[in-house]
Amino acid sequence: MRALSRLHRRARGGDRGAVIIEFAIVAPFLVLILFGIFEFGNAWRQVGSVERATQQGARTAASMANHRFADYEALRAIDTATRGLSGVTVDQVVIFNATGGSGSVPPACLSGSVGGLCNTYSGAQVRTTSPGGFSGGNSQSPTCGGSLDAAWCPLGRSRLQDSIVRIGVHVRLTYEPVTGLIPGQVQLERTSVYQIDPCQQGETSC
Repeated sequence: MRALSRLHRRARGGDRGAVIIEFAIVAPFLVLILFGIFEFGNAWRQVGSVERATQQGARTAASMANHRFADYEALRAIDTATRGLSGVTVDQVVIFNATGGSGSVPPACLSGSVGGLCNTYSGAQVRTTSPGGFSGGNSQSPTCGGSLDAAWCPLGRSRLQDSIVRIGVHVRLTYEPVTGLIPGQVQLERTSVYQIDPCQQGETSC
């Protein structure tokens, strides 16, 4: 009887040892799966936030239309919406004339501003809160000469009903993975297009 009891104890001890060994084998895979869920979940959330930031920038530019600081306020909207995102850095913002186009950013604008077509801003310019780079003329006679938005000056964007302008905002960002499961950095690009708010009946500024 004692021999049988000892045999049962050895069997139970052997089972516990086997379970520990199996867990040691499986545990790294479980941790890897959990990290993967966290990493891709975080990346998915950031992509959604970037999408909303791009839309917010385009809405701001469209609503301000031909106001002197339309681009400046659009950049502020994008910066505010992305500044708190984990692992996300804005590299470039392009504000472009999307009228008559496909809605995609013109390839030439990805290399720099193009006269009459787009203004291209670096990440550093987006993060600069001072409107100094957008100064020109005075409050009575504003201009874009020598300013960051001189290539496609907001002052020349039409709000007339028969020549409505569509304005696009293209944002390029870098996402830095949190856990390292995704190798290297990931480039994110989003574009949003809105129609500039047209003049209303009786509006004196049009």
